[in-house]
Amino acid sequence: MKNILENIIKNISFDNYYNEATFQFKLLMGLGKIINENKIFPERNIEYYKLNSKNFTKKEVDIIIENKENIAIELKMPMNGQVPEQMFKFIEDIKFLEELKDCKCFQKCYFIVVTNDSKFWKGQGEKGIYTYFRKKLSIYGKIYKPTGKEKNKINYTLKGKYKINWSKLNNEFQYLIIEI
Repeated sequence: MKNILENIIKNISFDNYYNEATFQFKLLMGLGKIINENKIFPERNIEYYKLNSKNFTKKEVDIIIENKENIAIELKMPMNGQVPEQMFKFIEDIKFLEELKDCKCFQKCYFIVVTNDSKFWKGQGEKGIYTYFRKKLSIYGKIYKPTGKEKNKINYTLKGKYKINWSKLNNEFQYLIIEI
């Protein structure tokens, strides 16, 4: 599935201004060419699977594929700065996918980021949350919120260890896919 997702992403033209909703739509269209459309669901609430949303980091999954195995996909396409905050949102999505996989409702989970903001993979400041994304270190353990009133108060503890590998798309865009 990871190769399928990569191939679809590589074939999306990111030349025009995009946002996460457009990216999700294009990814869904690409998946629909490969997988039965009736098995693909955007923005599905986890309570559909008889899961109590109070026990999870989030309530909705960006894309669910109900095939031989259930697959959950979370997407991010940050285009408006807020780099450390968005990086923390990445951690939140990874934590959510870990929770989904642990409940045994989903056999595979993927986290995908596409962006043209180079501050996610290079730039000043390579400490704290930046370390994972700019120095290509593995994300694991307890990760604290890097900014705002809740700085160093809110955190997510990841069970797994995930390597960040940015890959180039066309023009200025890069992407990463993490399998949970």
